[in-house]
Amino acid sequence: MILKHSLERFTLKDVLQIIVGSFGGALAYVYTDFREFGDGIPFANSILIILLSLFLAFAIAYLIGVRRLGNRKMLLIFGFIPARIIVHYASAVLSSAFILYLLGINNLATPLAIIFNRIVIIALPATVFGSAVDLIGSQK
Repeated sequence: MILKHSLERFTLKDVLQIIVGSFGGALAYVYTDFREFGDGIPFANSILIILLSLFLAFAIAYLIGVRRLGNRKMLLIFGFIPARIIVHYASAVLSSAFILYLLGINNLATPLAIIFNRIVIIALPATVFGSAVDLIGSQK
């Protein structure tokens, strides 16, 4: 069955686009001083950064959904946006953690608080990049 709008369902292609965008965003900032901000920030600031990342993912998903789904608010609010936000942020966190570990920046000797903060810091641009790729990829 072909749907009127391809955004009414969430396909594997969408997930893969988000993952590629998240890896690109994480790689772009992993070797900058950006990740070092995470070494000294308090836990409360990390939570605020997580909330900022989720808000940005929400804003971009809302822009995608409103553009494509229009007035079908129930589908937009209860189906489309939560699914996108979960995939955007989860792929950003996982790609950030994987890249930081793979490149030896986070290792098993690093304190857990610093590992958490670095992942949160790198996940912010990774979320935005993954969301942007999703936004661009949905312009069919």
